[in-house]
Amino acid sequence: MMSRAVTITMTMRELDRLKTVQAVADRMLRVSQAAERLGMSRRQVHRLVLRYEDEGPQE
Repeated sequence: MMSRAVTITMTMRELDRLKTVQAVADRMLRVSQAAERLGMSRRQVHRLVLRYEDEGPQE
C-alpha cells in the first residue's frame, strides 16, 4: 500500500496561531501572553490548547 504525502497550506496568521498554541502546550508561554498575542480571551486560548492536546493540529 502506497502512502501519500499530504500538503497543508496555512496562512501566516494560522501558522502564528498554531505556534502560539504549541508554545502554551509546551509551557514555554503563558495562556495570558498567548491571549494578548492572538487577540483572544484567556478562556478561548485555554480551550484551543486543550483541543490541540487532545486532537493535535487539524486541517
